[in-house]
Amino acid sequence: MDKPVPWMTLQELRDELERTRQAWETTDLDGVLASGQLPVLSMDTHRHQVVVDELLRRPCLDDAP
Repeated sequence: MDKPVPWMTLQELRDELERTRQAWETTDLDGVLASGQLPVLSMDTHRHQVVVDELLRRPCLDDAP
């Protein structure tokens, strides 16, 4: 089972971001502009977005312990 994103360290978040990047980059979002509806996202694509949201939510601490 995946570790909950809010419990992850910054390094774990960065690692997870890299692990799920390909799923995000290969998601076909071209139809979104045409139809206005988001496609069904894979688990890794959704996880990538959750990790991005968490990184944006956290204050920048530059890996301070």
